[in-house]
Amino acid sequence: MKRKIICTNEDGMEVVFSSTFSPFLLESCDGIYSVQNNVTSSENTMTDGSTYQGSVTQMRNIVLTLRDRPDADHQANRMILYNLFKPKAAGVFTYLENEAAESRSIDYYVESVDIDGENRARRATVSLLCPNPFFRGPSDLTVTMAGWKALWEFVHEFQPEGEEFGTRIEEKLKTIDNTSAADNIGITIVITASGPVVNPSIYHVEEGESITVGTSGKKMEMAAGDKLVITTETNNKHAYLIRGGVQKEVNEYLSEDSEFIQLQHGSNTLGYLAESGDDYMTVEVSYRYRYLGV
Repeated sequence: MKRKIICTNEDGMEVVFSSTFSPFLLESCDGIYSVQNNVTSSENTMTDGSTYQGSVTQMRNIVLTLRDRPDADHQANRMILYNLFKPKAAGVFTYLENEAAESRSIDYYVESVDIDGENRARRATVSLLCPNPFFRGPSDLTVTMAGWKALWEFVHEFQPEGEEFGTRIEEKLKTIDNTSAADNIGITIVITASGPVVNPSIYHVEEGESITVGTSGKKMEMAAGDKLVITTETNNKHAYLIRGGVQKEVNEYLSEDSEFIQLQHGSNTLGYLAESGDDYMTVEVSYRYRYLGV
């Protein structure tokens, strides 16, 4: 299988574009391999060159060029594109290099659809804008810093002298190697209490950052069964307490020096602690890699 592109709109409509007519042939796809950065620098009168200030990755523009058959129902095919790529609508662009390759996805907004209405083999040009320029992997990865590992497998033969159900894993420090070349990867932290926990905290060793839920004046007191969920993705930075099946946002409990820590390129050593009760904490961290291109 050669490369395949799947576009899915916010209504769940999905169309596949590839090297075969289905009903469109994918002639070209621009904007998926390149990365553009805005570099900011300053010049000083008495200094050669300039001083680097910083850079940000630009919004991605993906342009599809499609073609249908000369004998196709051109009106019906136009309606497929109009329904799939609605003005102002959001969607997901998914890329597959081949059958063995891992998929890469990115969110887009439709900028324009330009359809040739005269030639027998008619072409369409579709422009998609991706405010977040990074592609993401197909699924989340999860690491357990503190929790329980099951010691049973089924079918199981029980021993008369008794057995352990599981063993507790406690890694106060856990290193995640980010090999994707992208910085600022958001994570989801889930802290589950099996007993009383006060003011839990997660910290990033290399960056010297931490996020603490609870202060001396406004304590976060977790009871057995409570869950604390912290999300640090760009445009999705929240802290939630789930108690008795009810979720409540608790951002007001964050300490003043808290940072919504994210994964950077290279090694990321994460740790956890609490004012009290850290032995009662089950801590899981999940994340999804971001990529500069497909």
